[in-house]
Amino acid sequence: MQRKDIGKRLADGVSAKLEFDYICERGQSFSEYHLHGVMNEIIGAITSPTDFRIHSGYAHDALAKDDNQSIGRPREVDFYIKSYRSSLTDICVEAKWAESGHCRWDRVLLDLCRLALIRKHSPTTECLFVLSGPTKKVCALMKSLENNMPIRKLGGRLFGILETPDANRNPAPRPYRLRDWGGRFAGNELVLNALPKKKNGRPNIPVKIMTALVRSSVTRTGNWQTIVWRIS
Repeated sequence: MQRKDIGKRLADGVSAKLEFDYICERGQSFSEYHLHGVMNEIIGAITSPTDFRIHSGYAHDALAKDDNQSIGRPREVDFYIKSYRSSLTDICVEAKWAESGHCRWDRVLLDLCRLALIRKHSPTTECLFVLSGPTKKVCALMKSLENNMPIRKLGGRLFGILETPDANRNPAPRPYRLRDWGGRFAGNELVLNALPKKKNGRPNIPVKIMTALVRSSVTRTGNWQTIVWRIS
């Protein structure tokens, strides 16, 4: 059975589990590895093993090099939930733990690019980006994205690549062009080197990324927050 609300389930479930684990004195083990374990538990519980297979650290075809070079580790997506039936859709998920030292705006951008490439390669695949961690760290990462990436204008409103949750505003899909932002890409070797290469050796940068806020969930104490966006 296909879970249409998997993004919402992840947002609510991850935050709730973090709150539970912290109360149970497990906070010292919190990390991206812990986050992946929580997500794997939730995904496994809400998807049928007869309909889906859950892959962790999956080398998706959309992330493979096109330059005929096989040097280095294949580029992977954090989760790939492969459907066994044509009536169901595949699901790809990238996740970031906000307190991690490598949870920076440029690595978030890299994850979004990878999901956009997967979506272009497989238009029916559900692609989700999950950001989770201490609420203060999540807010700091969102602020860093605003400070480091150009703000766009659409319909008289200014916006960044990911919509910040706002209780007074209904979420809406937003297109964010990347190809006309070559200057900043040229100075960021981390993003360029981690993207798949075309046959001409240049990085495969998506023309644009379409994002939509799915759900933001904050725990009762306000200590933990999980935000999920859909990428296309």
